[in-house]
Amino acid sequence: MSLVLSSLALLGVIVMLVLFLGGGPADGGPLTGKLTTTTAGVRGADLEDVVTNRITDDGGDVEAMRCPDVASVNQGVVAVCHGTISGDQWAVIVYFEDAQGHYTLVPV
Repeated sequence: MSLVLSSLALLGVIVMLVLFLGGGPADGGPLTGKLTTTTAGVRGADLEDVVTNRITDDGGDVEAMRCPDVASVNQGVVAVCHGTISGDQWAVIVYFEDAQGHYTLVPV
């Protein structure tokens, strides 16, 4: 349990650093949106499409993106996707804000 809490705390610090110091593929800020969810969560392939489309809408050139399946979408749930954006390797943190599918993307 303490390992999980420590990992979440570290992730929170990383997110805060990225928010304040920049680091995204386009303007450095977080990207927000809403995806359709079900009680079964979100399939990785569907999350890949959402992440790719949101980054592309912001001006990024997504060449590849891999995301895990997310068992349930709720406040505080985090997924980390990996991909190539504008020729560089990025990890994209997907932070779910609520059970309705609102999310924030933070490329790091």
